[in-house]
Amino acid sequence: QAPLALGCSCCLARQSALYPSLSVSMMLGRIAAASRLAASRTMVRPPAMPFAGAARGAAHVSAPKPLSIRMDSLFVKCVIAALIYFVPQDAVFMTGLFWYWHNTATCISPKKKHSDAEAALEDFKSKKGLDDVKVSKGRSKWCVSV
Repeated sequence: QAPLALGCSCCLARQSALYPSLSVSMMLGRIAAASRLAASRTMVRPPAMPFAGAARGAAHVSAPKPLSIRMDSLFVKCVIAALIYFVPQDAVFMTGLFWYWHNTATCISPKKKHSDAEAALEDFKSKKGLDDVKVSKGRSKWCVSV
């Protein structure tokens, strides 16, 4: 038989094949160790020896948030420089994008001013071959849905 050496997973697989009762006892041992560890974590007791950092009484920061931001700091200067550099570019790009969206929507469904809305609705229904449509009448805009 091979000597018993605990370590990597390939050794454990080989040992469980050679010693089937060992794998069960190892599993039970790990469960017991985990329960002991969990029980020791729940008990509240003072540390036997305080850590060197805890003796200073430093503030505990729960998230990486700055306590104060100075306006002459490098962080603030970089933010200002990024805003000055990127906002004009973004404004030009977004203006062009919104103009493109508006132009596409206007080409798909152009608006027309009709002096007689009822006659325009009847003309629309006859062109599309529709009989029963729902019309929501607004002050200056009528919406038709099927």
